Amino acid sequence: MTKISNQLGKSFVFISILSVAFITIIANISVTSFFANYIKETRHRDDLKVVRYVEQVYNDYNELNAQSLMSIIHYTFSESVTVRLRDMDNNIIWNSSTDDMISEMGGQASSESSLAFQNYVMNYKDKQVGSIDVGRSKSIISSFEDKQFLSTINIVFAIAFVFSVIMAMLSSSRVSKKFLEPIYQIIANAKLIEKGRYKQLKEVMTNTYELNELSISINELSERLDHQELLRRRMTSDMAHELRTPLATLQSHIEAFMDKVWEPDIEKLSIVHEEIIRLTKLIKELSDLSIIESDEIKLNKSEINLSDLLISIVESFEPLITGKNISIHKEIEKDIKLLGDIDHFNRAFINILSNAYKYTNENGNIRVTLKQSYDVINVIIED
Repeated sequence: MTKISNQLGKSFVFISILSVAFITIIANISVTSFFANYIKETRHRDDLKVVRYVEQVYNDYNELNAQSLMSIIHYTFSESVTVRLRDMDNNIIWNSSTDDMISEMGGQASSESSLAFQNYVMNYKDKQVGSIDVGRSKSIISSFEDKQFLSTINIVFAIAFVFSVIMAMLSSSRVSKKFLEPIYQIIANAKLIEKGRYKQLKEVMTNTYELNELSISINELSERLDHQELLRRRMTSDMAHELRTPLATLQSHIEAFMDKVWEPDIEKLSIVHEEIIRLTKLIKELSDLSIIESDEIKLNKSEINLSDLLISIVESFEPLITGKNISIHKEIEKDIKLLGDIDHFNRAFINILSNAYKYTNENGNIRVTLKQSYDVINVIIED
């Protein structure tokens, strides 16, 4: 696996190299093309100057003699060109590159195979008397100055290339740091969630929309997991508390039967049976994951005889209460009814009565009162 910083660095350098190379190639082609056209135009103007000079010399001497040809040779030598004179029949009558005077001047004849000639009309007193071939090097970029100019441009592009690569590397490091620091913080927060440390997440500072949204999602996930963990702990605690009471009731009833304190009659056995049914319901709820995933309470409402329910619960506690020498006093009005969920009422009363039993000393008293005043029902459990 490659780090994103390395990938970004390589991408930045590659794009910079590609961009500079593309610009260099296009610029070289453009410069060479424009420069070549400029050289051609310059050569054409210089060729016309040569032609005008030859015509002037011919006009001054009225013929081509040794002196006029010497003047032309001097001029062509200074202009680094080769001149061929043609008659009206297009025959070459004189060639500056083969004239013996070149050697006398210390020069060397140019090889015509390396020259490109342009033909121009030669006039004398406004009449054509022949033509002139002006020959120059076939290479457009032939002079030292031209080659130096193009070399300088290429050096500038090479410097720009190196500078761009360096800037790309520095920029990639800066950009990578800008994007990676929030990502590293998000990774650290994710690891804290993995360890269950939901409250220790650190704030991610970024102005990048996508990274900010990712950070918000991570925080929301942490809050939700923390909430679910709280619900699980609360449910475990509640279930442990609720399972403890019916188990203790069953144990006390069975011990009373074994010690022959009570006779296992229908009434006592029905209490045991109800406790077993309640235990079964609690275990079923414990295995129901929907209780863990949501803290919403679903009520199955029906008409409840609260008087009978409370009497039944108090009677189920009698073996425990008797074993601790606690007196229980009941003041329960008959036939008090309401609409509600019997399981939740049953659970609530058992929990409260269990706490009353737990925190009442031996030889103490517990009072259970149920009374109705108009539409208000009061249940009071005192220890």
